[in-house]
Amino acid sequence: MPMNRRHFLKAMSASLISSSLASCTHKKFFNPDEDILLSGGHMDDENDRQNVLTIINLTQQEKRLIETPFLAHGMVIDPNNKYRIFCFEKNAGNACTIDLQTQSVTATFNSETNQLFSGHACFSQDGKQLICIESNSENYQGSISIRDRETFELIHQLPTLGLTPHDCQLTKDNILTVSNTGRSESGFHQPSLVSINLNTEKLVERIKLDKQSLNCGHFNISNNNDLVIASAPIDSSNKSLSGGVSLRRQDGMLTTMTEPELVIKRMTGEALGIEINQQQQIAAITHPQANLLTFWSIQDQKIIKAFGIEKPRGISQTLDKKYFIVSYGEKPAMAKISSTELEPQADSIVQPTLASGEHLINWSKSLREIMPTRVYD
Repeated sequence: MPMNRRHFLKAMSASLISSSLASCTHKKFFNPDEDILLSGGHMDDENDRQNVLTIINLTQQEKRLIETPFLAHGMVIDPNNKYRIFCFEKNAGNACTIDLQTQSVTATFNSETNQLFSGHACFSQDGKQLICIESNSENYQGSISIRDRETFELIHQLPTLGLTPHDCQLTKDNILTVSNTGRSESGFHQPSLVSINLNTEKLVERIKLDKQSLNCGHFNISNNNDLVIASAPIDSSNKSLSGGVSLRRQDGMLTTMTEPELVIKRMTGEALGIEINQQQQIAAITHPQANLLTFWSIQDQKIIKAFGIEKPRGISQTLDKKYFIVSYGEKPAMAKISSTELEPQADSIVQPTLASGEHLINWSKSLREIMPTRVYD
């Protein structure tokens, strides 16, 4: 008797390589004191492909799979409900909310006519509004679309002051930084990071890379205002072009890394995922096409280490900050990497995860950032 999709999904949800899996099943899966990773992914059932949100409890080495209507790119936790996740499709008009407890999609919503979600969003400081990064499908002009968190209705819209925006991050002083990745033929628009004060809607800062062939695609601003940018080549059709890493310590000068030349030339394609270990002042960056993972000193603005790993994508950290966690491989897996020795931990490998998405978030770690006093509610 052939296995239908729902039965197959349940079977795959239970399959990890941990020999102690059976002894873990009685434990609470969503334990905020354990490392719980979220990523978009998919599974193939005969000739059919089903998109899923993959949830891995790395401590228990168990996983859950939730069917999704699209491949989730960016994921945002509702600061008012830790079990409610907003998922966005990359460069498309689709988004949805997921209830982790019921393991189901609870609502879907779409961008406005002729608008596309970039795949990234964040919540306002009070948690009442969802800030979506979008672009016009015809002229690529970027917009910051502020929506009601319950009805998803558009409340207000303002420009990103650039083309084809992608990533975003909101600071505690209500400054929204957005990466504009597009370039106009006239040269008027160039890839840049723009910081906009949402209280006044005025431009605070615009950052352009000193290397004009890069797109400022993804970035991360640490709590002490260190900035790390991971870029893809603007000409994505040329697979031999290298992505780039740019570093700025607090409010100093931004520098795009050019050394060591051997590593820079190896960094073909997009520099994608970024994770900053603030204690060690280290930025870890994934390079999927190059099969490469690089580690950079933010303080010294130089490389610390690089090593080959098959198609690394999303990257995060453990709760105790002792390890980076990277998702990788054609057959998706996850592994820990020591944040001091920068060595993979062979006994930490978990597979198959089905987490083939480009981004990875640690649910438990994120809760401490968005709701530090209500993690256990």
